[in-house]
Amino acid sequence: MDKSNSQEIIKITKQILSIDYTDMLAHKILRQTYKIIGDTENEAKYKTIQFGLLNSIVKKGDGKTCATAWPIIQIEEEYFILKMLDVKLQKQSIDNKGGLCDKMDVKTENGDQKTYYFETSRVFEGYKKLGIK
Repeated sequence: MDKSNSQEIIKITKQILSIDYTDMLAHKILRQTYKIIGDTENEAKYKTIQFGLLNSIVKKGDGKTCATAWPIIQIEEEYFILKMLDVKLQKQSIDNKGGLCDKMDVKTENGDQKTYYFETSRVFEGYKKLGIK
């Protein structure tokens, strides 16, 4: 991304947010775009929103077990958090010991193996409301 296409990026990303205001990636893209064009006010605004959304998940648990999993409302949130942690997904599975969780086995930048848990019951509640089985 550079300044030449920044207005188009802003326009498209705001359209995404008009559909799903909780999209952390869209807020991150806006924050980074505004930083590139020197709009510090909007950069700060979207940073606050992005990290507010992120903290609403990661401050509610430690992600180390299903019982202390990070609660999500969209599957995309799992992948956003893993990207923010700079880890590579090795294996994904379901764990129902202490809740309904996605268990994510990952590899860190220095090669260590870690596991993170995301509590997914609200995702499936949403599917039920939409009639998706």
